[in-house]
Amino acid sequence: MKSEYQAIAFVDDDEDIVNLFTELLRGNGYDISGFTNPFLLLDYIHHHNNHFRLVLIDYKMPQITGCELANKIADINSRIEMVLITAATDIVKNNLDLELIHKPLRMYQLLHIVAKYMN
Repeated sequence: MKSEYQAIAFVDDDEDIVNLFTELLRGNGYDISGFTNPFLLLDYIHHHNNHFRLVLIDYKMPQITGCELANKIADINSRIEMVLITAATDIVKNNLDLELIHKPLRMYQLLHIVAKYMN
């Protein structure tokens, strides 16, 4: 049985990005789930509140911003670590003081970020 808080979630409205990043991280031994719908992620976290240790969040999604999603996740479980990923340059500091990673994101950068939060 896997211990609590060992999995990663990646949420982005671009299915190709989700598939690429989840395959990369899974191939490096991480337990990861990809989501293209942020509300499905929220529902999952609501019902499996001790599953994710880290959530990687795209900042600009059509349904909700990454900051809004992060606030909702924190309301469910404040122990979940979160990182915002964005191509935007005009992001103001978010109220959760989350780390902000800029696109384009290289594979080695993604692995470094994940290792930092998962070790």
